[in-house]
Amino acid sequence: PRGTTGNVQIEHVFSDRFRARVVYLYNHSVGLIVLDPETLGATNEIILNGNGGSTYRSLESTGRYSIKEGQQLFFSYVHSRAEGNLNTYDTFVGNFPMPIVRPDLYSNLPGDIPNRFLLWGSFNPGIWKLTLAPIIEYRTGFPYATYDVFQNYFGTPYAERYPGFFTADARLSRVFKVTPKYSVRLSVTAFNLTDRFNPILVHANTADPQYGMFFGNYHRRYRFDFEVIV
Repeated sequence: PRGTTGNVQIEHVFSDRFRARVVYLYNHSVGLIVLDPETLGATNEIILNGNGGSTYRSLESTGRYSIKEGQQLFFSYVHSRAEGNLNTYDTFVGNFPMPIVRPDLYSNLPGDIPNRFLLWGSFNPGIWKLTLAPIIEYRTGFPYATYDVFQNYFGTPYAERYPGFFTADARLSRVFKVTPKYSVRLSVTAFNLTDRFNPILVHANTADPQYGMFFGNYHRRYRFDFEVIV
């Protein structure tokens, strides 16, 4: 296997407070090892071929706005495309006593995300020496494959997608000075503040009575942290 990777980056400082950067990334791999089921005479075989490939392209724009010392706001938008052979060897590495090996196809990869937007930062609310660090993310849903009752691909694999993913998280923290050498940071983090339904699984078999229904979700949740800073 061999690959070619290149990127071009342009960064511009508009003012003391605002700067922006645009990055284009291209990665093309060929000679990837893939598994392909074939029939040789009367025998069913799984052949290792070295004719697999993949391509990843992305265009990222990032900006940073400095409000004042210690307070910044960042935003990032990435438009990308990931496609390649589906039966690469690493897909089947693991504890699979009888893996299902379907005919190899060239299509969207499971991690293909055409659009992703991030907004994050760090702010001082001005009370009790607190620090607020929010993060907002929206992205296109991951692609998934559908199957028939015999576990064969149904239609074009990875042409269907999960619903768009959206989450708003925030972390509120404060540092307490304990000794001249040690400090303690107490923080509480909230995940999925809007309690949006972001499914992580789907009934993808056409023989399933619930075919096409999404399920599985991480509801709004909180985490408390205690950190010792030297």
